[in-house]
Amino acid sequence: MLLLLLLLSNWLTDLAHAYPTANHTIHSRTTPAGFFRYRFFDDFSDLPAGSPPSTSKWTLDLGTSYPGGPPRWGTDELQTYTSDRSNIAITDRQTLRITPIRRADGTWTSARIETKARWDFGCLPGRRIRVEARIRLGDDPEPRQLGIWPAFWALGSDLRDDYWSWPGVGEIDFMESVNGEARARQAAHCGALGGPCHEFSGLDNNAGQHVERGEWHTFAWEVDRRHREWRDETLTWFVDGVQQWTLTKSNVYNKRAWKALVRNKKMLLLNVAVGGGLPDAIAGVKTPTDATAGGLGASMEVDYVVVVELW
Repeated sequence: MLLLLLLLSNWLTDLAHAYPTANHTIHSRTTPAGFFRYRFFDDFSDLPAGSPPSTSKWTLDLGTSYPGGPPRWGTDELQTYTSDRSNIAITDRQTLRITPIRRADGTWTSARIETKARWDFGCLPGRRIRVEARIRLGDDPEPRQLGIWPAFWALGSDLRDDYWSWPGVGEIDFMESVNGEARARQAAHCGALGGPCHEFSGLDNNAGQHVERGEWHTFAWEVDRRHREWRDETLTWFVDGVQQWTLTKSNVYNKRAWKALVRNKKMLLLNVAVGGGLPDAIAGVKTPTDATAGGLGASMEVDYVVVVELW
């Protein structure tokens, strides 16, 4: 009986944490059509300013790699991730801000978080899953942000069992914006190097979508499994409620790779990297440069993150 009561208490705690709170004032989010239940919610309103994000929802990734995993997080990024409040903290507006900092010796620190295993989510047959966040990107001029790489994304949860299993576990990039550009990019990574998702490049929406920096934008992604046949499943990306890109099985010719993207459980991530393959490739130079400043003008501020299950 005691064990049953403990399990019930834990379930009720999880349920309470998954639902939005009433005292968040930055933005009132619209419940999407077909809403069934929340799978995850955080509007960062339950902790005082200066705090790290909730330890019941998020894990802080620290250092320059997962333990025993690929160095430099597998992307050749240069920063060291920390838990320091200068890099990550709740603001007095009850938002979360991640800030890359350039130290006096020229090295960089920043922050990266991922949802805990209890919040892993997958899409059931006959349902849809919608992932959404409202984000504001730092508006320093592009020369001062060369190499700055904010992202909102997801990885297959199986990565926790094998840190070398990318890209087979699947990756969904809801939003990446590098080098201070006024543009949000979306992508999917899967399979094996040179395989169905054309790794290392991945499948993407080419030039991405224009977004005004310094302004709030919503970035969302839906997986749709309402159709009986797996070949009819879809992945769709949205910016500010406008559909940007849809991926179907015809784009990914490998059933196992498609399953990793559509059906397997996932965890969410938020981070601001510095340097690495993507910003270098887009800039055409090695980043960061001597002009890259970091600080508030290169930060990523997050209003809320939500995962909802839809009919």
